[in-house]
Amino acid sequence: MSHTKAKILVHMVFATHERTPLIVGDFKPDLHACMAGAARELGTFVHALGGVDDHCHLVFDLPPKLALADFANQLKSNTSRWAGSKLGWQRGYGAFSVNHASLDRAIQYVLNQEGHHRKQTFRDELAEFLRVHGMDADTEFIDGVFTPDSAA
Repeated sequence: MSHTKAKILVHMVFATHERTPLIVGDFKPDLHACMAGAARELGTFVHALGGVDDHCHLVFDLPPKLALADFANQLKSNTSRWAGSKLGWQRGYGAFSVNHASLDRAIQYVLNQEGHHRKQTFRDELAEFLRVHGMDADTEFIDGVFTPDSAA
């Protein structure tokens, strides 16, 4: 792929299993370090990584040889394995394209998650992402609770 040029900027968000507030205290920086290392091993460049007690955000460059779903699955699997029984992730993830001109704004958004969530719930944040990107909401994604009906 020596003649391939691609700049694929992605803002990804995913939550803990059933939105349980597990990413707290000293565990948070250790998890973020693990996540950054796992992302690096997958060949991505992470511009920003942040979140609060029940979810994580990343802004990264996705290399053209790596499928987004593979990145998400491997990142979540690696961090779950590292954390052992301390951490489980929700099914799926949200991934949204970032325009290069908006990269700095996306980075600041991710780095300011603590302040952001003093004003807006995670549920409202997800609904807003879907609205802005012209996507339909579904109960499992918005509420984080899997039911057999939401699998259809």
